[in-house]
Amino acid sequence: MRDRRLPLVALGIALAVLTACKVACVLAGPDVDTDAYAHHMIARAILADPHDLSVHWVWLPLFHYAQVPLVALGGTMQDVRWLDVLLSGALPVAVFAYVRRTARTAGSLLSADAVALVAALVAAASPIVLQMGTTAQPEPLFALVVFGVAVTFQERRYGWAAVLLAAAVMLRYEAWASLATVAVVVVVEPSWRRRRALPLEPHPWQAWITIALPVVLILAWAALRRPVDGTWFGFLSQTKEFANDATHARFGLARDAFYYPVAVALRVLGTVMILVPFGVVRAVRQQGARFVLVLLACLGMVSLSWITRSSLGLDRHFVCIVPLYAIFAAQGMAAVADFVAALVAARTSRARAATAGRAVAAALAVVALGGLFVEDDVWIGFWRASIARGWPDRAALAAYVRGIPGSPTVFCDDATFEMLTGLDRRRFDRHWIDDPHTWDVIDAEARAHGPVYVATWRRKLVGHEDEGPIVFVGGQDPANPAGTGVAVMRVQR
Repeated sequence: MRDRRLPLVALGIALAVLTACKVACVLAGPDVDTDAYAHHMIARAILADPHDLSVHWVWLPLFHYAQVPLVALGGTMQDVRWLDVLLSGALPVAVFAYVRRTARTAGSLLSADAVALVAALVAAASPIVLQMGTTAQPEPLFALVVFGVAVTFQERRYGWAAVLLAAAVMLRYEAWASLATVAVVVVVEPSWRRRRALPLEPHPWQAWITIALPVVLILAWAALRRPVDGTWFGFLSQTKEFANDATHARFGLARDAFYYPVAVALRVLGTVMILVPFGVVRAVRQQGARFVLVLLACLGMVSLSWITRSSLGLDRHFVCIVPLYAIFAAQGMAAVADFVAALVAARTSRARAATAGRAVAAALAVVALGGLFVEDDVWIGFWRASIARGWPDRAALAAYVRGIPGSPTVFCDDATFEMLTGLDRRRFDRHWIDDPHTWDVIDAEARAHGPVYVATWRRKLVGHEDEGPIVFVGGQDPANPAGTGVAVMRVQR
């Protein structure tokens, strides 16, 4: 690629096409990721009562607080989805820029532009990256932030690394492993350099800022949550308890250890995985050991979380690791091309060897990316169909609540119901309906201000039928009408 504008044009075209796919998904219907609703509901709840830290549940708080200004200005989950479309598109641009700057082409057939382009295309076209770019989830933001941590720490820009890592550790727990890795590097590297007679950091104290700021934020959050959880870091044990209760999965160390690095990676990268093993060493040498370690730490954290059943083992946890595998794949392509050229050069001219090496690289890129784009077509087709299909029962309940005359209080403990109504957040009381105390609150509100409505799952109204008439039901199983579906109850005293 002698004209350095060609890779930019190719990347721009690819990003335009992939962005159009994401836009089509967003326009197909409401988000069908229930956790996204919970995150946005928490941002709405913060405005109602900023002192109630229990609303964050087991999640870290930054993504919730980041949405508060948007909600205060009248923004909705749909606006967060549009932001994720942009953030997921920014990630491959960052990958391209970093690989283009760091790839060393001396003695290699492929240019830095070619390697950077393949890495960026893989990072852009991974179906899990595309899918999460259509939701209101924090994965696109976290992936971009933690990639920035890896870059700035590698380049010893410690001020930026500290700020980005501080943000990352308040977004997702994977960054806590990156923080631990950074700490180990900062502690061990000086003695390692002395033994090899390498120059030391001119201002070694600066590296400690990268550790100090995130640690202060983690401890501050733990201190704020202690009265809520009743113990230090109680939210961590709650995460493990929830995941164990939800998965009921059997423990198999060997299988679980390869689940994210291999099984999930194959699912979200497809044919690209054929190149990954060949590019690891080259990526460490060119993009830097620090860079690789920060992102590998995230992979180690999601793997350990799955092994210990502290997570649900979701594919979306791999989003932040996709850029690392994308770079491995691109460097793998270059490594194989150079190897083939060296073999051919032993039997023929250098010119023919170079031609053979480039031909192999081109073939590998076409096979890997072609397979990935085919996978995108299938994966995103199913995802878009899921969005278009949506939740007809929940949508019908939301329409009913939206049509209730006046402005009565709506007791609702499901974030999807609340957001699908499109009503002002101040209309909702979010007490858990299956908490007996909530019915005392409902009774008091009905007596003081007239009729109130309870919008929840039908099973949560079992035993409370004498509180008032059920005025709407939807999605019931005929075999178990009282325990399935959604419902709205009118309570008046």
